[in-house]
Amino acid sequence: MKYNNSYWEELPQEGKEAATKLGYSQELWDADKVPESCNQYWKDLDKNQQQGAEEMGYDEHSWNNLKATRRRLTYLLYLSHLCFVLGSIFYLQLSMVSIRWDQYTRDHRVPQSVLDEDDDDTWEEWSYENNHSDILEVREYYWVQYERNNVLGAFSYAAMGFIEMCSNRNGYTLHNLLMPLGGLLGMINALQYDGSAMQYGSAVSLTFYLLSCTRLDFFFVGSALECIVSYAYLAGFDGAWLLYLDSIACLLWLYCAVVGVASEFGFSFEQFLRKERAISTPCSPLSCAQQKTDRYRH
Repeated sequence: MKYNNSYWEELPQEGKEAATKLGYSQELWDADKVPESCNQYWKDLDKNQQQGAEEMGYDEHSWNNLKATRRRLTYLLYLSHLCFVLGSIFYLQLSMVSIRWDQYTRDHRVPQSVLDEDDDDTWEEWSYENNHSDILEVREYYWVQYERNNVLGAFSYAAMGFIEMCSNRNGYTLHNLLMPLGGLLGMINALQYDGSAMQYGSAVSLTFYLLSCTRLDFFFVGSALECIVSYAYLAGFDGAWLLYLDSIACLLWLYCAVVGVASEFGFSFEQFLRKERAISTPCSPLSCAQQKTDRYRH
């Protein structure tokens, strides 16, 4: 598209007029959504729409090819939503594992001096002295669950960010690089065995998630809460309240993911109904395959 990398206010007057002929408005254009005409083949466009398409830089061949490209990008968009949902679920499970482990150590009265140690010798010595021979197996089980959910959550978010970055009309910018970078850092951090290094790595990764937000919404709030929890640990704070705050943040992420999927499939179902009923009158816009994912628009 001739003006693909421009926002509405940046378009010249002739660009706005051409986009208007196709059914665009400023709201649709800036939200990366498309009017009904963009889901039709060239032969189905009226003369005014064909003229607008030509002024936008299309001919019949490139316009019809765009429809196939849009379909492929739509599949990528759905995959991005799936990664967002799975990542949020993994992070929520990670939070639940932390809460259960905290409750287990409280029930067995494991002292903080032991909890702060990562070596097995300290734990084995304490378990022998306090007749808790099974605690090493339980500790290993919780650690495996923690590491798995942490890696999978970070990987899902990194994949989501990468797909988002590839489909973004502004290409590779610092802003849309933050989410995949945060996910990659989270994966590296999850494989660390040094507790202090994990805390610093987690703080950086979560900060990247926060900075990747494009508007004030539940994902932003969830990311802000995660950053508060992470920096509180770095500052030496501890307690169950931080674990529950972490769970609330993960629930906000999951809420955003589910709402985004519902919104996206709602658009697709609406499109299906319009095709089945052959509705020709103007109606609400369809979801564009090049649009940014809905996680920042709930």
